[in-house]
Amino acid sequence: MKEHEFYQKYANLPIEKRSNLLSNAFNSPLLGMTFHDVYKEIIAIDDKLRNDEIRRDELLEEIERYF
Repeated sequence: MKEHEFYQKYANLPIEKRSNLLSNAFNSPLLGMTFHDVYKEIIAIDDKLRNDEIRRDELLEEIERYF
């Protein structure tokens, strides 16, 4: 699933369902998580990546001027 698809589905999910446990399986990355937990973690990952993506784009724009 793409990130924007998740955000759309999360926004349309009833508030009471956002706190439902997603998985009890020990081999699942969703173990003990709710939809809201997943949402918070994805937001945190986006925040960490944003600075790197901005820097990458700046470098590529500068290099493009040399070609």
